[in-house]
Amino acid sequence: MPTISKRVNLAGEISYQAKCRRKGFPTLSKTFGDKKEAIKWARGIERAWDTGEGIAAATPVVETSVGEVLIMYDTRCVPAHRSADDEHRRIAALLKHPFSRVRAADLTPDVLANYRDERLRTVKPGTVLKELNIIRAALNRARLEFGVSIPDVRITRPRAPAARDRVLKPEEEILLLAAAHDSGNAYLAPAIEFALATAMRQGEILALRREDIDWDRRVARLHMTKNGTPRDVPLSSKAISILRALPEGTERMFALGDITHNFIRAVRRAKIPHITFHDLRHTACTRLARDGPTTAQLRVVSGHKTLAMLQRYVNLSADDLVGVLG
Repeated sequence: MPTISKRVNLAGEISYQAKCRRKGFPTLSKTFGDKKEAIKWARGIERAWDTGEGIAAATPVVETSVGEVLIMYDTRCVPAHRSADDEHRRIAALLKHPFSRVRAADLTPDVLANYRDERLRTVKPGTVLKELNIIRAALNRARLEFGVSIPDVRITRPRAPAARDRVLKPEEEILLLAAAHDSGNAYLAPAIEFALATAMRQGEILALRREDIDWDRRVARLHMTKNGTPRDVPLSSKAISILRALPEGTERMFALGDITHNFIRAVRRAKIPHITFHDLRHTACTRLARDGPTTAQLRVVSGHKTLAMLQRYVNLSADDLVGVLG
């Protein structure tokens, strides 16, 4: 229901402020000299919200906070993103911060910079960059599509962290696979071996279904990838043998459940420092590059759209090139 507030200024003049609030929409307010006009305007706003009709651009949106902008963005836009779960979690954390209570119309570079500097004292620059990306996307969407008046605020962004170059060593691979076999999860060790054989991402491996494997062509069809483009991954003899040895009776090839925690426990048991499941992709790309496929062939395997992105995953050392140079 709209709120109609009576106001009296120092000169004794009476006005009525109509304010409309609804979750997922900007808070709208407007002041009138006549109470009936205020009620009529407020009912029109609520009717527009109910029917999905547009609200006149002339309607002032002055009370909306940064938090309300984030809620609108979280409700209307984030569900369509592939990283929706992560963005929902980050926005929930942002809403607990005093920064979210600042009026969007009052946002200044100083306010945003103070938030950045405070966060940098407790978390890594990469985390702050992700939060700033969400804030910027929400503010831009609200400014362009939600009718919220927001200044174009720009600040210096933290320097992005250096790309990871961790590659699994042969002796570490032996220890990791032994720990994975001892985990009691029949899919963990095969998933690790399959990642090293194909350079596929963790999510791509978990999403792989039996119907996605063309055994005759030796190709795995990935319907959803990080860059949003389906692709076919060529499967080596080793990759095929890993798949054929998997337990049958499940729709997905790797019925792993929570692969992240399973992998972390195996890494701890193996006492291998600073290794993540995604580092297996770095390892696979590096090994393939060392063994001879051309850059074009390697991009077909890895799915990288640009050479620059592929180069971030190929971490060859001088020792890797000694035999090639002769």
